[in-house]
Amino acid sequence: MKLQLIFAIMALASGPSRAQQAPTVIRTETREVLVDVVVTDKKGGYVADLEMKDFKVWEDTKEQQVKSFSFGADAANPDGSKKRYLVIFFDASTMNPAEQANARQAAAKFIASNAGPDHLMAVVNFTGSLQIAQNFTDDIARLQESVSGIKSSAVSPNLTASLGGGPSLSRAERDFGARTMLLGVMSLAKNLADIHGRKSLILFTSGFPLTNEARSEVTAAISQCNKSNVAVYPIDARGLTPGGALTDPSLPMGRGGRGRASLDLPAAARSGLALAAFPVERIASFFQQRGGGTTGGTTGGNPGGGNTGGTPGGVNRGGGVTGTPNGGNTNPTTRGGNSTGNTSGNTVTRGNTNNNNPGGGGNNNNNNRYNPLDPTGRNPYSGSRAIIPEFPTGLSDRQEVMYMLANGTGGFVIVNTNDLLGGMEKIGREQNQYYVLAYTPPESPEGSCHTLKVKVDRGGTNVRARSGYCNVKSHDSLAGSPVEKTLESRVTGSSPGNITASMRAPFFYTSSDTARVAVAMEIPIDKLKFEKVKGKQHAAINVLGIAYRQDGTVAARFSDSVKFDFENSKEADRFKSNPLHYENQFDVGSGQYMLKVAFDSGGDNFGKLETPLQINQYDGKQFAVSGLALSTKYSATSQADTSMDAILLEGRSPLVAGNMQFTPTGSTHFSRNDPLVMYFEVYEPLLTQDKPPQLGAQVRIIDAKTGEEKVDSGAVAISNYVRPGSPVVSAGLKVPVQGLTSGNYHLEVKALDSAGNFAVRSTDFVIE
Repeated sequence: MKLQLIFAIMALASGPSRAQQAPTVIRTETREVLVDVVVTDKKGGYVADLEMKDFKVWEDTKEQQVKSFSFGADAANPDGSKKRYLVIFFDASTMNPAEQANARQAAAKFIASNAGPDHLMAVVNFTGSLQIAQNFTDDIARLQESVSGIKSSAVSPNLTASLGGGPSLSRAERDFGARTMLLGVMSLAKNLADIHGRKSLILFTSGFPLTNEARSEVTAAISQCNKSNVAVYPIDARGLTPGGALTDPSLPMGRGGRGRASLDLPAAARSGLALAAFPVERIASFFQQRGGGTTGGTTGGNPGGGNTGGTPGGVNRGGGVTGTPNGGNTNPTTRGGNSTGNTSGNTVTRGNTNNNNPGGGGNNNNNNRYNPLDPTGRNPYSGSRAIIPEFPTGLSDRQEVMYMLANGTGGFVIVNTNDLLGGMEKIGREQNQYYVLAYTPPESPEGSCHTLKVKVDRGGTNVRARSGYCNVKSHDSLAGSPVEKTLESRVTGSSPGNITASMRAPFFYTSSDTARVAVAMEIPIDKLKFEKVKGKQHAAINVLGIAYRQDGTVAARFSDSVKFDFENSKEADRFKSNPLHYENQFDVGSGQYMLKVAFDSGGDNFGKLETPLQINQYDGKQFAVSGLALSTKYSATSQADTSMDAILLEGRSPLVAGNMQFTPTGSTHFSRNDPLVMYFEVYEPLLTQDKPPQLGAQVRIIDAKTGEEKVDSGAVAISNYVRPGSPVVSAGLKVPVQGLTSGNYHLEVKALDSAGNFAVRSTDFVIE
């Protein structure tokens, strides 16, 4: 099939005019990479008279044969048009009001002189969530109206329709997964993939520090931009204004801060997760507290002053530590090991887990960490960060990400200038000054990442090139194969199979009436059969999942083939001694479904699982809560490093609350000694207002047989998980199972706010 990795590899420019000539037609081959290139001379002028023989392209240091060539000013887009598409993106989460005002004034002037029938523009705001202020249009008045005003919090979008025949960006609106600016860029780029030709994104931002989490996000953003043929042009909105580069980094997003909320979590939450046990009758007290904590036996320790603990019912509103009824701090995160069967084993992830689980203490001692490329434990996208280009030394600590995005996608950076309009005009002049090359890439394993480099055989020229791409695995990799047909017959058949496994499938809203289902499975693999292939012990587990509507039609599906290769039978036998943890994700609309999953290893042994799946209607305007993902494995995001790269590169969403990343379990059985926690999301549109409400959650555990209530936490503060400007709150809380006896239990979470809204979600589990 054609490899739709339409990479723009560009360089800065201006120069001799080029005579008009008919474009070279790019021939479609089995696999093809399209490369945009812009070349400049020493004075920055565009070099527009090059021919195909002048270009050389390398993938992973190996030269590739350029098979076709055209010039952007002459060549039509694949759809036959010569339209150019430009998005003006305001990162209001980092710019202060003065910086926003300057940026928006420059944008209004740029629109007046550049928008036209063949130059369509769109306007996007990021204020903690992604908002499409104006879809693609050439209507100058509408565009200028959409860039006016200061955006300090997420507001109802001015989602005006696309005009002049331009495509719509509506699908990117309210992407709940875009919790940071970088994920917002990634989401927008994904939405731009269906628009033919090269797209440009002008990013106004004041920057933020480069953290480990940001490295994963910028890697994924670069990869998606390159697949969607989007070049990013960051403009540092701070300019040269005195103090502009010294904005207080402690301020939250939307107030001149660093671009992501500084979560002021309780001390216990910073080291793990916190759960306070308070009676139900004190919920009113929880919402009345505003300036400091209540009395208690534990010192808060965080700026803001409050203490909590001691007195049942007190909940900190000023930054103190939530305590237990006896005044002690809770730190449920256990680092000593796992219980039998439930949490130890091999891990396979399709974009939703932390394979390495750093910081997990004993968790790693008995586990083989499998991934599709290397069963010894390395991340399947271990080379992903090779596509992050180098950036100049001596930059501000808030400019690195700007250079990464620009150099990685083929754009350039405008920094250290108050002439923002001049910078935009420079970007505008580049819209027609690029070449399009094409080559057939060599075969490579799924999950591998590749660097790109372009050179021109002419002295005194500069070439700006996108840095690379990742060969991401298909979401439905078995589609049309005999293996898929076999598994489908097992999904629809009456036989339950002979392999007993377990599965959980919590869901999380990604937009109005759309949810992401996070499938987690625990699969015994002692019957997995290995065969000698090319000198190695080889086996594979094939997985097919189908969500059926009530009328029997298919609403969503995924398929996968997980391959295992070991040097000898001893390694293979050791691998088979532990169960396999498998994860995948799929999106589906609201409704009632039956999720059926079948898996096998190509022989007579197979397993079959099914679970009802009910996703309530949700329009994004009311208070709601997601499904509950139980977990016994979690680690700090700062320790995750490249393990999060795989999740984001595959277009998945990691389960992250505060500074903790969670691996959802497919198990339904636990020990009372397990470090059991839960991840869930709360959707609160009122958080986008100037005076957002406070949030809490009540946790109850009920004996499923007798109906007796075993645990009632009362109100647990979760406002510390709020990211300013975002209507989505990702939270993590401990599940207090230590005092439970063996039996079946019902876990219920009631999310509520100080405005009187609430929503309830529940799940079942077993204590052995």
